[in-house]
Amino acid sequence: MPSLPNVERLEELEDARDSGGPGLAAGSMSGVELVAQSTAGIAPSAVMVSGATLVAASAGPGTLYSYAVSLGVLLLVGWCVSRAAKLRPGEDLLSHITAAFGRAVGFVGSTGLAFGYLLIAVGCVAQFSQYMKPLIAVAPPVSAGAPGTAIGVTAVLEIACVVGAGFMMIRGVRVSAWTGVVLEVLSIGAILLVLTMVLIRHGFSIAPLMPTGITATQVVGGMVLATLGFVGFESAACLSVEAKDPQRTIPRAVTGSALLAGALYLYASYAQIVGFDGADKLAQDATPLNTLADGLGQHWLALAIDLGAVASNFACVTGSLTAASRVLRSMGESKLVHAKIAATHPKRKTPHVAIVLLSAAALVTAIGLAASGINELDVYSYTGTLGTFGYMVAYMLMGLGIPVLLRRLAPDTGITMAVLIGGTATLCLAYVFYRNVYPIPDWPIDIMPWLFLGVLLAAAAWYVAGPRRAANAQSPTMTQPETPEPVSAHTS
Repeated sequence: MPSLPNVERLEELEDARDSGGPGLAAGSMSGVELVAQSTAGIAPSAVMVSGATLVAASAGPGTLYSYAVSLGVLLLVGWCVSRAAKLRPGEDLLSHITAAFGRAVGFVGSTGLAFGYLLIAVGCVAQFSQYMKPLIAVAPPVSAGAPGTAIGVTAVLEIACVVGAGFMMIRGVRVSAWTGVVLEVLSIGAILLVLTMVLIRHGFSIAPLMPTGITATQVVGGMVLATLGFVGFESAACLSVEAKDPQRTIPRAVTGSALLAGALYLYASYAQIVGFDGADKLAQDATPLNTLADGLGQHWLALAIDLGAVASNFACVTGSLTAASRVLRSMGESKLVHAKIAATHPKRKTPHVAIVLLSAAALVTAIGLAASGINELDVYSYTGTLGTFGYMVAYMLMGLGIPVLLRRLAPDTGITMAVLIGGTATLCLAYVFYRNVYPIPDWPIDIMPWLFLGVLLAAAAWYVAGPRRAANAQSPTMTQPETPEPVSAHTS
């Protein structure tokens, strides 16, 4: 039975939905649509196309283990996010972190999360361009090694991707969510067809499941990019205001999307390792699925893979920027950034100002990286690595914060389980971060953690110079953090 504060919060969401006033479209998204949003945010088919080769470059024969351990860690994070959604219905990740640690930590954590969403979108814009070029005949199939094309072609394709995604996001969250999931289903279907045909031709092998000579260093080294394949699974939690029955639908969307993505990645990685007769050969191919499709004598499947990759990366751009816009809007509502960023479209009820700002930032970054001569796969790898650090900070804060929230909101409930689960997730993610700092990796990966640290320090400096000073100028009663009201142990 929900506790009184939760009942009151749910009634507030119902009133917001029925009022039709300004703000987000409260209570408009069903559980299926939340799963669609999380799936679009993950974009599993885009990861199935290029993720295994990137992970294999670091993990070698331990690629499957990198994905399996990453899935386990992120399911622990998902438990923390789900528990917070049940304790505080209608609140997003910024609100959860702020409730646990205060405005300053909430601001830094939200900056990391928004930064992660933005960079994942940048990488997917680059991948959209990479896989679109063969389809419009400005480059040969990428499996043959596409040569560099004029920056003008790349810029036009990336502009089309971002403008199209921005239009879908402003038009409505349900429209963008359903667009994303339909594109994902079509793309995954084409990929699974190729992978199954590969296994039929080569036969099943136990070697990828029981590799010899792997080390913990290899497995952990592959976990950053393996984790990249899952990030965004929590994006449904950023739509807590727009969710129907958020205490039930958000936990299901978060956990379900992670499990679905994990199953797809393990199957895709296994089939590709078998098809290439080893992870080392897989790591040397930038577009392994295209190569496998050509090897089957089915060139049309290679083109279908390209088309699916285009669709999936477009879906990822919409899913990532949709979640980022909600984080940025929440920061605007909390006066952590300019209040105008929290504005919503009067008719569409979407945060159009935040969407436009984030879309512009993603486009400028993607075109700038392309103009510098970095190829699209490296853009995806670099921005994905850097962006994953942002997600990891938010995930670690959720792991540390869930025992705090339970103690404050449900004092009659034991926190032992929360301490174990949240602590384990935090320690695992912290260790992955540490292993990407030492031993020192090759350039430019070696500077990624320090670039991210610079972003966090800049966020902290912004908070001290802006939101904190503004808060200190208010009355003493306004500066005291609001203590959450205790709730029943039967919240969930």
